[in-house]
Amino acid sequence: MTRQLIRNATVLPFTPQANGNLDLTPRVADILLQDDRIAEVAPRIEATADSVLDATNHLLVPGFIDAHTHSTLGILEKCGYEALPLELWMLYLPSDQPLDSRFHYLCAAIAGLEALKAGTTTIQDDLYALPCQSPEQFAAVAQAYLDVGLRASLSLHAINKPLHHTVPYLADYLDADLKRELEQTEWLTDDDWVALYRSIHQEWHGKDGRITTMLAPSAAQRVTPELMHRIAELSETYDVPIHTHLLETRTQAITGPELYGESVVAYAKRHGILTHRTTIAHGIWLTDADIELIAEAGATVVHNVVSNHRLCSGIAPVRRLLDAGVNVAIGTDGTDSFNLFNVIKMAGMVHSVADANYRRYPLAQDVLKWATAGGARSALLQDQVGAIAPGMKADFVLYDLNSISFTPLNQIPIQLVYAEQGQSVRQVFVDGKLVVDRGQVLGVNEADLLAELRDKMETYRPYREAWHQWSAKMRPAMDRMYDQAMAQPFPVNGFSGSDAASPSPVGA
Repeated sequence: MTRQLIRNATVLPFTPQANGNLDLTPRVADILLQDDRIAEVAPRIEATADSVLDATNHLLVPGFIDAHTHSTLGILEKCGYEALPLELWMLYLPSDQPLDSRFHYLCAAIAGLEALKAGTTTIQDDLYALPCQSPEQFAAVAQAYLDVGLRASLSLHAINKPLHHTVPYLADYLDADLKRELEQTEWLTDDDWVALYRSIHQEWHGKDGRITTMLAPSAAQRVTPELMHRIAELSETYDVPIHTHLLETRTQAITGPELYGESVVAYAKRHGILTHRTTIAHGIWLTDADIELIAEAGATVVHNVVSNHRLCSGIAPVRRLLDAGVNVAIGTDGTDSFNLFNVIKMAGMVHSVADANYRRYPLAQDVLKWATAGGARSALLQDQVGAIAPGMKADFVLYDLNSISFTPLNQIPIQLVYAEQGQSVRQVFVDGKLVVDRGQVLGVNEADLLAELRDKMETYRPYREAWHQWSAKMRPAMDRMYDQAMAQPFPVNGFSGSDAASPSPVGA
């Protein structure tokens, strides 16, 4: 048994209150750690300990939780494109299935480095790959996060339908050769996919106390009803999250009525993947009926506000979600950066352009709740992480209160949201272990990892170029699909501006 004592820290406990808010009142306290848990928090603790850390003039808060990201393509395709809506942007993303496992290890490790150094201690990584993530690739990512020191919830991503069956109108614009090419993808059978998940879950779930697994039907329209029902059964059997993308774009909002005669949220519910264990990434183009279904299910919506803007997707209706009692988390989506502070700051500001009533804007306390308790609930780790309290995992961050961000010291929660970017982080603990000290991640050699990835990129670029040649053949049909979808009437406007419901045609 190892006991560590943190003395004289300025603590924001982040513990839940009766009114639904978190306790963000600063108080000076000692924290006693016992192995991987917080044993005691009190103004003064008299106890023997194996080590004592003086945290005078340091802020101690729970580590942040990045509730939705994609590590491999987030690193490989960092800042590769701009001014492209999601459907066109995805066209240019190479399938990472041909990449060797070392690529996956390096990308996850580098994503983890950036996240940890900016105060994120838990990450939900949706491991996108076509036609499916291999056990070796999954193992590489999991091992990378263990080596870096993060806590991670990792998915087995599922897609088993060709592209032109997942968006409206596209089949009308594709020539026969491209259709045939899309239909030749060999997807795993449902039985094989279930067997693969069971094997991964058995090997990795609970590994070293820091790895958990989740099920990731990519989106309701990208997975057959039969597989959705199998995924729902697995989620119930193993009590693990279902992680999916719903109503990220206006095109997806049109997809439900056009393909199924109902919203994709209602379609997901009908086929079993909208439950209290479900996390919905993005959730921008939600009608009131959609929000009611999500609230009734007890599901989570991840507000990926930076990604939503970078991919021209729109502004999520966060106030309507909160009013309905929906749990909200936030995520980077692996878009250019894994520093959650970028998302935290933007999440606090963006809604001022979506609602003229300033009384309804989110406050710093709301955003910090999304970054901690909201993300913990998304990963089904709400009894483990997200607060500084006895019995919780010892996942926390120490910030220097003498830094520029906190000088002068006025309102610490507001300064965390709007002034800090991770530059004041001094120590990060995960599972009771010191994993970052003075900007240095202790478990790996950052310079070596970066150098190795730079070298390996030379083998990736020719493959990427070949993929883009295929994308160029697909682009005209995708543009026509996008224009037609955007021209359809829809009762919700996820864009700001009076002309947002009628965007300009592609090329205008």
